Amino acid sequence: MMPDNQAIKSSNSFPSKMKLNLFDLLQASMSDPDSPNILLTVHLSDLHQLVVDTIEATRERILPVYMDAEKERPLTRKEVAEQLGVCETTVFNMARAGKLRSFKVNGSTRYSQRDVRAIIDSRNAD
Repeated sequence: MMPDNQAIKSSNSFPSKMKLNLFDLLQASMSDPDSPNILLTVHLSDLHQLVVDTIEATRERILPVYMDAEKERPLTRKEVAEQLGVCETTVFNMARAGKLRSFKVNGSTRYSQRDVRAIIDSRNAD
């Protein structure tokens, strides 16, 4: 049976061909709740690389979510008018006629980017 704490004094105790990847080690230990605690002594440069790898992995996961959210951000009447090349009154009239869905966000009228893109695409198709 393994003790709860294992100490690894330095990366020099590993064979030279075996590279200790701290990021992979942390990911593996987080996925297994029964993994033993490990105490590590690491060089500052290794710790720095761990932080850089963690930031990069987080960025790779979050950036697509952020980009998708930005694509679907509700638009103001002014933004819709600029994208469609019409005045704000025309945008209001389009919404009233049912050509463009509007909804309230904190008391302000907003419009779906998806609807605006559909109008632009239908204009380009004609």
